[in-house]
Amino acid sequence: MECDNHEDYIEKICTLQYDVLLKDNQSAINEYVDFCSTRQILSIFDFNNKQLRLFGSSISTKEAEKRFFDLQNELLIENIKARKIDGILWWYETWDATWQQYNAEITADIEHHYNTNVSSVIILNELGEQVKIDFHKLEEIYGTRIKRIRRSKIDELQPIYWKLTPLNIEQFLLDSESTEYLWIKDDFDKKMKGLYTRFITIERIQNMRLFKQFSILHEEYLTKYGKIDNGTMRFLYHGCPESATRKIIERGFNRSYCGVNGCVYGRGVYFSTDSSFSDKYANPNEKKEKRMFYSRVLLGRSMIGNSTMCEPADGYDTTTNGTHIFVCYYDSQCYPEYLLTYM
Repeated sequence: MECDNHEDYIEKICTLQYDVLLKDNQSAINEYVDFCSTRQILSIFDFNNKQLRLFGSSISTKEAEKRFFDLQNELLIENIKARKIDGILWWYETWDATWQQYNAEITADIEHHYNTNVSSVIILNELGEQVKIDFHKLEEIYGTRIKRIRRSKIDELQPIYWKLTPLNIEQFLLDSESTEYLWIKDDFDKKMKGLYTRFITIERIQNMRLFKQFSILHEEYLTKYGKIDNGTMRFLYHGCPESATRKIIERGFNRSYCGVNGCVYGRGVYFSTDSSFSDKYANPNEKKEKRMFYSRVLLGRSMIGNSTMCEPADGYDTTTNGTHIFVCYYDSQCYPEYLLTYM
């Protein structure tokens, strides 16, 4: 295999955290090898040493490394949902304040002792160091070095494309070349192309508490309105000032703020299929940056609304202007999955 820039040719070794899952899924391995080949990356799976060796340019190798960790997470979530394995994960905080999973063997060891209700235990970490795991303080201790640790359990409702994290709420910056990013950006541009000067970021909001509430209601809508139409679930836009974004990310949409920007079609939370309409309510900050949510919304049956309505009539779930505006009246009816930032 040849590389365009020989000086940039590197080797990268990745740990096979879930080697058993990979061995049982040859199609996933084949798909990953093809992914690497198209980027001129040589990938070698060494199951004996639980390693993946990557050879190629630094940029392409970094991309292949990221895809590999995503692949392992996807396989883990798939198997948890299929009830083939336990969904318990143990994490430690690294020097740059990000969270890293312990490998499967260490996780099993920590979890075993955790369930015996001991206050602490001495184990070997991935570097072969004898470290103390303090379950009361949730710390890994090695001499004067102390790392925070956390225990998490993967929820079966978690979307397979979400990143695994021990945190209850987290925002993940999407790769501008990923399918997920391009799909959202393309939809945004259907109405907004030429109306902004710079598109900055798309962040995925992972708030499992809010998502579970939404998912429970979504199941009811699937039963009521059918799976063919995905229970009337749509992705819609909601523009807002930057000051409102943190509350929405942490607590969800709140219709008690109705009236700040008018309530012509009902006293609820407003969404639109038209990004240029929602842009009118995305007030810029001091840097002239705007914020807009691209949210999951359960429409159900919708009726024409008016300014006096505090909820839709019996038999209906939302109100509308009849074209692109939809108004929700229940907190769990909408989930703020993506936050778009632009100028």
